[in-house]
Amino acid sequence: MINQTGDSAQASFTTETIPTHFLRRAWMENIGLTNVKLAKRFDLTPARVSSIIRGGECPQKYIDILRDEYEMPADLIPIRSREKTGPKPKTK
Repeated sequence: MINQTGDSAQASFTTETIPTHFLRRAWMENIGLTNVKLAKRFDLTPARVSSIIRGGECPQKYIDILRDEYEMPADLIPIRSREKTGPKPKTK
């Protein structure tokens, strides 16, 4: 049972107190987007998509897809992570 008295010590939720990854999940659910759908589009596993959504960082190519194809709001888009370079060429 929730205490609904006027002097309740319960915090009211605003967008400043709700973690951004919860807002990302709510936005995804609202438009019917799942980790599986994003994983197919990103060519990743659903677990990796989950860590991107939760962690709030991903490579620029995924940011572009979220912004351009899915029209994710700017305040929910993950920040750009440092992209790993490929293997170094062997020197002889």
